[in-house]
Amino acid sequence: MRFRLRTLLMVFAGILLILFGFGCLNYTKADGLQHHIEFAQTHGLPKPGEHILLVGVASLLAGAGLIGYSIGSHTS
Repeated sequence: MRFRLRTLLMVFAGILLILFGFGCLNYTKADGLQHHIEFAQTHGLPKPGEHILLVGVASLLAGAGLIGYSIGSHTS
């Protein structure tokens, strides 16, 4: 039972990382970038930039790696 719980938690964490990564990519590269810049200025958020893009890419890679590891390492 403990093994299955750990696997499910790792997959869930990987899914959250992937969703966060897609959100960062959408924030920096989506259509209507001017809308995102105006929203950021209005709400005191950082402007879409390359740093946020790189964090999003790293988050996607980490999430996919975590899911792949958790599923692949426990198969027989």
